[in-house]
Amino acid sequence: MDRSSHSTKAIVDHLFREEAGKMTAILIRLFGFGNAELAEDIVQETFITALKNWPMKGVPEKPSAWLMQVAKNKAINVIKREQLIRKKAPAWIEVGEDESAIENLFHHQEIKDSQLNMLFTCCYPEIKEREQLMLILKILGGFSYAEIGSALLMKPEAVKKALYRARKEIKNHYVELPERSPQEALQRVDTVLKAIYLLFNEGYKTSYANKLINVDLCFTALRLAHLMTSLTYDDSGRVHALLALMYFQSARFSARSDHQSVILDLKDQDRSKWSRELINKGFNHLKRSRESKELSRYHLESTIASVHIQAPSFEETDWKLISTCYERLINMEPSPIIELNYIVVLSYLRGAELGLKNLEKLQGSITQEKEYFFWAAKAEMNARLGKFGLAKSYYQVASDLAPSDFDETYLRRKMEECDLQNLSKN
Repeated sequence: MDRSSHSTKAIVDHLFREEAGKMTAILIRLFGFGNAELAEDIVQETFITALKNWPMKGVPEKPSAWLMQVAKNKAINVIKREQLIRKKAPAWIEVGEDESAIENLFHHQEIKDSQLNMLFTCCYPEIKEREQLMLILKILGGFSYAEIGSALLMKPEAVKKALYRARKEIKNHYVELPERSPQEALQRVDTVLKAIYLLFNEGYKTSYANKLINVDLCFTALRLAHLMTSLTYDDSGRVHALLALMYFQSARFSARSDHQSVILDLKDQDRSKWSRELINKGFNHLKRSRESKELSRYHLESTIASVHIQAPSFEETDWKLISTCYERLINMEPSPIIELNYIVVLSYLRGAELGLKNLEKLQGSITQEKEYFFWAAKAEMNARLGKFGLAKSYYQVASDLAPSDFDETYLRRKMEECDLQNLSKN
């Protein structure tokens, strides 16, 4: 493959992440949810056409519009050719007589509406959260079974089976892609936002073997959250709060690891590497979130993230304000992990000894999947008190429970630091 072909492939790969979900959503709206796989096939064929044509003819001036036009043409050809599809498609499609109905579906606002409808459909309450994520990744993110498996720590075959079950459950209720009613949307907004945030978190700390952050997952989450701001019958404050939170987190991507790809604590990160552009976007959304009539968990979490982002250094962090936010968060949505974070914050505000006393009350209440956070926090507090031998032993426990190679490498480095501190102490 020559350099030009390599360049074209990179452009097509980027556009696939940006456009595949839009195209799939509009095609499912056209064909009905029962033909979702057909819609995905047309999207794949569209991008294959681009890979064949663009190296010879050059990338079009408006590649996204070119792709959408090709997908539309392929859809019209399929409907004309396949009588079965016409029978299963929504009744208002009469391609043989008038193609304007399909033409209208490919307008900008209709594409946005189709994605929103698809997003709410993926978050159908009768299927599991993990299956909701898989549907979002597959249909709206254009992810392959292997990519979804890597993101969610599953084998591709298991992903395929789970998606089949989820789609079957939705097909039993919806033949067409349902139009969301204001009432249904209001009932499901929290579920959709939770799915988007879970998607972001999967990318923020990916399980991929060769990288710490899966940027594609994070920016897919941001794109979907931006879609949610167009809802006209909901207080969009919590959506803007979630966007602020995700932008603040994204701003630190380049500083989250060292040159050896080892995770860096917040206090060890080079703050000059944080993206000012993304930070500014975060504050714009934070400002808009405060126009809300409600206070959500995303308002509190984005405020916490903003305090960290604004601090000139780790030592100058406003721990008092952060602790107040955590207190309100615990009252709103109590969970052992939120309590653990609160205890860590209090340890910086009032001392590590108090932190260790508070940790005793929490022991045994955290799920095994997250338990390594507890032991790492206990180790860190002991290290701050100069008890490096004890700290190392707790880091070892955390390392044994670590879910990924990145976490294990980070914790082993902490153990080495304890050894060095012990040597200098003696």
